[in-house]
Amino acid sequence: MSQKEKQPQGVFKSQVKLDNDPEMTLHHRINQPSEDVILERNKRIRNEKPLKDLSFGRQVASVPFILWTWAVENGFDLNSPDAQIAQKEMFRFLNTTPQGKACMVQDKL
Repeated sequence: MSQKEKQPQGVFKSQVKLDNDPEMTLHHRINQPSEDVILERNKRIRNEKPLKDLSFGRQVASVPFILWTWAVENGFDLNSPDAQIAQKEMFRFLNTTPQGKACMVQDKL
């Protein structure tokens, strides 16, 4: 089994692994090195007291780009040109998937 790892040149890190089996199976994995940092920060914010002054609105979530991409690839229309549809899809992503729940900085929407 050989494995080649590319150094990140941007937001993503790419890993490629070639199995030495008869089919020569190639595995490709993409991750975002800052994903864990973002999700840990979200968890910390969820556990703190919420802001009382909401004059500037409130932050609902912080979504790592790799999870945004995952959501789009899994049928969530986050890139819809219709803002109402995109908002509805974002709330659906945040409320119905473990990945979305990890992105939330508030317990409830």
